[in-house]
Amino acid sequence: HKKEIKLFIFQKNMSRNIIPIYSLLSLFLTSLCLVLANTDVQCTDMMTNLMPCQGFLMNGDESPSVACCSKAQALDKQFAASDKPDREGICSCLKAAAQMPINLEKAAMLPALCNLDTKIPIDPNVDCTMV
Repeated sequence: HKKEIKLFIFQKNMSRNIIPIYSLLSLFLTSLCLVLANTDVQCTDMMTNLMPCQGFLMNGDESPSVACCSKAQALDKQFAASDKPDREGICSCLKAAAQMPINLEKAAMLPALCNLDTKIPIDPNVDCTMV
């Protein structure tokens, strides 16, 4: 019975932690749709693709996963091949993402850890008109 109680408490604590994160993510993605209505950038798709980075950016993972770096590299290529309005749109998505409860120091390390060429900023203070 003690194991069952511990499992129940663990599951209850996990659900308390997961629901606010997904609620916050949903609110964030909805607001991004409004911000980027005039660009070809789809923030919801971009943020969904970067979900493998959540463990590194929001949780205690020591390094980004292979899946995280793979998705970040794909975004890096898209950023490099985009015109200025779309680069600004991608930057705006990431700027808004930096408002979420992520570790900004880890976010700043992501380009080097994942070998990104363009060093896309994930910073709440970046000026996206300068990208």
